[in-house]
Amino acid sequence: LNLRGPKDVGNDKPGEGSNIRQLPKSAVLTAVTRRLTIKETNRDHPIRIVKPTDFTWEPGPEIDPQEVLRDPTFSLYCFDREDNSAIFVQSGDQSAVDRAPFYYQAQVEQAIGLVSMPLDVFHRVAKDIPEPPNGVIFIHSVGRCGSTLLSKVLAGIPSVHSLSEPDDLTQITGLRECDGSSDEWLRHLILSSTKWRCKPRSGEPADWVAIKTRSEVLVLADLIGPAFPRAKHFFLYRDAISWMRTVFRNFPADRDVYDLELNRKMEDSWGSTLPLIREYRRDNAPMNPVQVRILAWITCMEAYLKLNEMGIPLASARIEDLTSQPVPVLEQFFAFCGIDQVDWNAIHEILGRDSQAGTIYDREERRKLSRELTDELVQDARNVIATRATLGVPDVILPGTLSPTS
Repeated sequence: LNLRGPKDVGNDKPGEGSNIRQLPKSAVLTAVTRRLTIKETNRDHPIRIVKPTDFTWEPGPEIDPQEVLRDPTFSLYCFDREDNSAIFVQSGDQSAVDRAPFYYQAQVEQAIGLVSMPLDVFHRVAKDIPEPPNGVIFIHSVGRCGSTLLSKVLAGIPSVHSLSEPDDLTQITGLRECDGSSDEWLRHLILSSTKWRCKPRSGEPADWVAIKTRSEVLVLADLIGPAFPRAKHFFLYRDAISWMRTVFRNFPADRDVYDLELNRKMEDSWGSTLPLIREYRRDNAPMNPVQVRILAWITCMEAYLKLNEMGIPLASARIEDLTSQPVPVLEQFFAFCGIDQVDWNAIHEILGRDSQAGTIYDREERRKLSRELTDELVQDARNVIATRATLGVPDVILPGTLSPTS
């Protein structure tokens, strides 16, 4: 496997660096699940993709894998290919992790210990973890379009265990080989990873488990779909130019969008997890940041269309409809998921709050950002979208999109 992860390139992308290392053939694997004592936390960016070196640790005593399964304070964090293991975090306050806008950030903040579990044990235990009675719900998005809010709404329903961005699936995107040779191995990893999210939680057992993913995870749509053919997949999106304006507001004010050297580095960074970028790469001149980022939007939109072709349970909504008329959209969403008992007073309270308050995406903080797209950059985005036969235009309406007037 090519296990190289994207490198950091200024503020263009908080990549994970060389976060997973190739396992040496001469390495001697251990079949022991053991505790790890945290000596130091090494994360230097709040939205960096998870990696095993986020912590410095010392090996501790052996632990029964069933204890990791039974104890709700243990949650899957990432994979370590050097040790061929899965890394679990033990949290001092698991309820704070479950409530957090970004699950993986709260895991680090609440971590009091770790566990390393060999992958063969990880898969063996996962095989016997039952899915919740009413199944799994995947929440996907193009980013910046209400998926965190929807995850919070689901978390407000007692029968749903809603997780907002557990990040091991994002880490898996960097493990895929272009020729498909790793696909079966990754499908097995995705299957076990998701089953571990269905482990017992504190309090009453959940009837549904909802997993909101980062947008990058949609490059794995063709593996996730067949792994869970009965799961419900819901996708949030928005007009490409509106989306690009929102994304670009956070772009560094002093970053020259036509700096060839920085743009090439940005291509390399994003291209390590988004294969489409590698297809558009040209030796004579790198793409500018808007052209690179619009390919991420295209990747997500086309992944939804792939899921649609598979015939799995699928629906979508536009952020414009969710924000302007949330009740009829949510009513249809609940019906799609089979959720028939909700407390609308609690949901209205959630809708009135900033779902990402206290994070770098805090609504008040984002209002201070002012980087604007030029007409030339807007046209660059339109030109890239026009090359895609399945999309063609920025304001495409996807099949299965919920309508507030239905």
